[in-house]
Amino acid sequence: MFSNKKGMSMAIQIFIVLFVLLAVAMLVLRLVTEQSEQQMKIIGEEIKQQELKRIKADCLSSCKCNSENEKVGYCLTMIRKGKATEGELDLDGDGFITSYSEPPEAGGLYGVCEDKIYCSQLANCKCGEQILDMRNCFKVICNFWTKQNADIPSLMAKFFPDPNCDMTDDQMMSHWSFYYANEMTCE
Repeated sequence: MFSNKKGMSMAIQIFIVLFVLLAVAMLVLRLVTEQSEQQMKIIGEEIKQQELKRIKADCLSSCKCNSENEKVGYCLTMIRKGKATEGELDLDGDGFITSYSEPPEAGGLYGVCEDKIYCSQLANCKCGEQILDMRNCFKVICNFWTKQNADIPSLMAKFFPDPNCDMTDDQMMSHWSFYYANEMTCE
């Protein structure tokens, strides 16, 4: 009988040791997983910052100031899939370009829909004393179109359509088209 109790006691001790080892292994695994996730997040942010720097450089390479035509061209240049051409950029990193975002690159003044981002929202083109940011771009574009006797309302609707991304009413009030509504009238 004594050896049976000793065997049972040994089995309980082995079970306790195995349970403690399992708990420690789970804790270590959790810590490693959390650190890996943090490192992946940091690496992702660094990649995103490098991509934004490259995009800004692409935008600034399209910054030409020799004529009104070139200035208007810069102001209408958009970003597409990481290139300064047609207006798409995944700023929030969710894999889609349907979101509203308030990029710090925009100076925190306004938000954008990821499917329509202009170079002048991320990179200011310096033309001598004039800086082509979004506000000044509207002035340059309006002056140019006015001199051309163009149909300004239809051109504004074509080049600066209403936002179509998913956003709340509060976000709508912060979207650049609302923020710059007065400048977009060319009056």
